Amino acid sequence: MSILLILFWLIMTALWAVRIEDRTLTLNHPGFIALGAVISGVLLYFTMPALIPLEILVYLGLSLGMSAFASSFVHHNEKMGVIAGAALVVALVAVPLIASGAYIIGAKSLAEIPQVETTDDTTDLIDTDHISLTSTKTALWRADKVVGNLGYKVGVFKPDIQFIDGELTWLVPLDYNSVDKALIYAGEGTDGYIAVSAEEPKAEPKLVAGLPMRYTPNAILENNLIRHIWEDYPTYIIHEPVFQLDEQGDPKWVALLSQPGLYGLIGETPRGLAVTDPVTGKNEFYEIGKQPAWIQRVFDEALTETYLGWWGTYSDGWINSWWGQRDLKYPTGSVFIEHGEAGAILSAGEPDVYLVQGTDGNQYWFSAITTPGKDSSMVGYVLGDVQDGKFTFYNAPGYYNDFGAAANVQQHQKVAMATGLEVVQPIMYVIDDQEVWIIPVVSQTGEVMEIGLVEAHGGETYVGPTLDDVLTQWRGIGITADDDGVQESTTALQEIEEIRKHLDRLEAKLKAEAAQKNTA
Repeated sequence: MSILLILFWLIMTALWAVRIEDRTLTLNHPGFIALGAVISGVLLYFTMPALIPLEILVYLGLSLGMSAFASSFVHHNEKMGVIAGAALVVALVAVPLIASGAYIIGAKSLAEIPQVETTDDTTDLIDTDHISLTSTKTALWRADKVVGNLGYKVGVFKPDIQFIDGELTWLVPLDYNSVDKALIYAGEGTDGYIAVSAEEPKAEPKLVAGLPMRYTPNAILENNLIRHIWEDYPTYIIHEPVFQLDEQGDPKWVALLSQPGLYGLIGETPRGLAVTDPVTGKNEFYEIGKQPAWIQRVFDEALTETYLGWWGTYSDGWINSWWGQRDLKYPTGSVFIEHGEAGAILSAGEPDVYLVQGTDGNQYWFSAITTPGKDSSMVGYVLGDVQDGKFTFYNAPGYYNDFGAAANVQQHQKVAMATGLEVVQPIMYVIDDQEVWIIPVVSQTGEVMEIGLVEAHGGETYVGPTLDDVLTQWRGIGITADDDGVQESTTALQEIEEIRKHLDRLEAKLKAEAAQKNTA
């Protein structure tokens, strides 16, 4: 356990040691101090705060408030009651106001934290030889089928994707399925994980068993993964651990650690990585940029979504984010189907990013970017390097965004006429120099039933049982007997598509120039 955590616990306990009596400090009864030590320890143990300025202020205020109220009640001291009220006001009112003020003042600085470059080019970074057709829902469904006789104590946990042996693979760790099971079987662990192909949705999953993984997110007390990391690194904000395999193929938890980068109060900035062995519990710390090569993902999904939100919302300041909203950009990504009496209804959820394999061997977070008031079109898309957090925004005005593309697939006859089918995981790829959305269609259990393809520019939609089938439809192979005619037609369509892209970009540029003249 970190010495800093022990020192902070002692400081919180010290606030229970004295009271004001007749304008002098008076030592409290030892039993009272012991009570404070227990309450402070329990509060810290179960809430696991990051010891950063605002969190420290909150916990000191809470500790002082509780101790002062208790002292006021026991000793009938009105002054201690006033002190208690003031301490709680600081902890519960002043701190949130300070944080809100920091966001208002530092909005533009928050927007500058992500390093975002803008280009009019089409990306060549997305590797179309490794297209993810297995969504999280499908990975969980397939993994759950092979849990087998381990189901008495564990179930499948949130999967993470990794590039292993030349293929994108979902790694689905096994974790306790209830608190009592976590307590009963803490000594023997959760036994392992399941590997599910992210590229071949029909491939058989592989159970890797016999690993006594005692340190997991659903474990309790000292075996709880977040608590285990927090006790060694309490001065950091701990992000959601990612399940990965090291160079020997052994499982590890990799958690991004960050601290406030703006005024010491807000603006999470990555500082390092905590790597935890789920079997032994050994923690290792690596500075960003000095981590082992097997760690494929540094920037986690949640921080990436937060960064894109800051960049798109606060680039022109906090006031513009709600008044005027000029040049606001929103990451999209999350679509889901609600099944009801009215049938299947497509809905948009919170912003989401998806992992894609890069042609350079790195992985990238992908997200479509839209603007206020546009439900089905986007202004571009972003790729974020998971290693160094550098983002590139690709202008693509007028293209279908993920929601529009998903709606086209959901409304396609093959999907709409079938009961219970739903679209998942819309990701855009560049195939034959054209941006297309690839969207799996799954049953309500998660089994992949169809694959949808939507042209990002025109919205033309194709649905087939496999990726090869839908690509064949899209390319028009086999429709015309004359291969030369097909080639010429394809070339002509590609040239038309390029002209459309240039016209869209020119239109967007002229609109931007006109807007600048009007504001001037």
